[in-house]
Amino acid sequence: MDDRYKRLNRITGEPFCAGYQDEDGRIFLRYLSKQGNDGYYLEEWKKDIKSFIEKAEELNINYDLNQRLNQ
Repeated sequence: MDDRYKRLNRITGEPFCAGYQDEDGRIFLRYLSKQGNDGYYLEEWKKDIKSFIEKAEELNINYDLNQRLNQ
């Protein structure tokens, strides 16, 4: 995937990484290969840790759950 089309984390200035939790408590899982109307890749976020871990393990996605807003 081309990083130019990944929306950046406004705190780090880098693309989101699996396991990042935003201010609403959502957990970032991955960028999808489809692009939205704004030109950026669509993103998949999970509402809770249980659904995040289940999907990450199903897709073999490595993640770091220590990434939190303001850390």
